[in-house]
Amino acid sequence: MKQVVIDASVVLKWYLPDEEHGPKALDLLDKYISDEIDLVAPSLLEYEVINGLVIAQRKGRVKEEKFLIAIDGFINLDIKLKNISNIYTRVLHYCEIFNCSVYDASYLAVAEKEGISMITADERLYNMVKKDLKWARWIKDI
Repeated sequence: MKQVVIDASVVLKWYLPDEEHGPKALDLLDKYISDEIDLVAPSLLEYEVINGLVIAQRKGRVKEEKFLIAIDGFINLDIKLKNISNIYTRVLHYCEIFNCSVYDASYLAVAEKEGISMITADERLYNMVKKDLKWARWIKDI
């Protein structure tokens, strides 16, 4: 089965209907649910998604009654989460060469280690890496 790394910018589109490229993100979720693809991410995905939902709820983008349902639904998807403790040198490498956060670099390092593509909806991140990392994909292009 084909595996891909996804970052929090993709996952949050599943729960925030006003986001650009939401249908593309939902297509990935549908493929995952129907066992067409397998989703992989660093373990920090849980923290980033829950934090993103907390912020969205505070701004009124997620209704309170749907807030916990969204978090429960996300957790129950059982996305394969990878620990980055054994690849931290690659995380630091990506931080240095792309001047990005440890968070962003973690997705890159996991994709590299697994030898699979990474899909992001973070245009800034994609633009930083697209010339050098051909396996990094922009959600609009999938």
